[in-house]
Amino acid sequence: MSVFLFWGQEEYLLNNEVKKLKNELLDDSFISMAYKVFDNPSFNTLMDILQAAPLMFGATLSIVNLDKYLVGNKLSFTDKEMESIDFALKSVNEKVNIIFVCKIPRDENKKPDSRKKLYKIISKYSQVREFAQFKTYQKELNLQISKMAKEKDLIISSDNIVLLIEQLGPNLTLIDSELEKLKIALFPNKTVDTESLKKYCTSSEDVFLLADLIINGNKNEVIKQFNLLTEKRHPLEIFSVLQSNFQRFIYIKSYERKMSTKDISLNLKLHEYIVMKTQEKLRKISLDRLLQIRENLINAEYKLKTGQSADGEILLEMALLS
Repeated sequence: MSVFLFWGQEEYLLNNEVKKLKNELLDDSFISMAYKVFDNPSFNTLMDILQAAPLMFGATLSIVNLDKYLVGNKLSFTDKEMESIDFALKSVNEKVNIIFVCKIPRDENKKPDSRKKLYKIISKYSQVREFAQFKTYQKELNLQISKMAKEKDLIISSDNIVLLIEQLGPNLTLIDSELEKLKIALFPNKTVDTESLKKYCTSSEDVFLLADLIINGNKNEVIKQFNLLTEKRHPLEIFSVLQSNFQRFIYIKSYERKMSTKDISLNLKLHEYIVMKTQEKLRKISLDRLLQIRENLINAEYKLKTGQSADGEILLEMALLS
């Protein structure tokens, strides 16, 4: 028996570990029967999973998502049900493998509640692993991207890895998708250069690109990009990220002549290369204009939150014209 509890915000790493165990534990010929996925199951369904008998042809693997039980108070079991779960987990057949999963939305500072009885019971019998999302300044992120590129038979320099992070952020799922796009676009070439990154890896979901377009003063492109973003994100989320970006821009602009690039990068917890590239972008815009744009974005967000306006596009356009 192998029982695991996987949790965290970095879905790419978590899913990869699930795939790895799936390949190690199961016979490919019987995957359809031996592999099952359950989403926040009821007590009876969970007991069926824990008490399942092995199949004639080998091991089984069940993926059991438990985010609604382990985070917050959406679902729970009674004390009597907890006792049954405890006994069943202790008695799981050696050929029955279970991965309990608790995925945390990106950028949310949450984790499974270790005070919950269910968490205590599962962790008692499980190998617990956290899959935390990377920060943009972590060297481990660069190493991970280098590894991902190598697996796709791509060659990418350390500077271009930093540029990739700057354009896409630290979301490994998105980065993996863009690397796959590069592999197809560059074939039969294998080297990822700066030009190909800028050409093929400008994500339509990139709020950072929207901030850059605002700085450049291209209103039509700003509105076009904003509409692409709102297909998958709420306008409030976009305004919130934009404010954070402009707060960072203001800090860099304010201290570029008072502090070294290295000190700014340490204070902002950003890679020094990203700070240098940001300084280049900000050369043609004044500090006063940055402060004005951020104030306008704050006012636009307030109007959205208070219901004074529901049209994010108009609010953004007004913020840029004010």
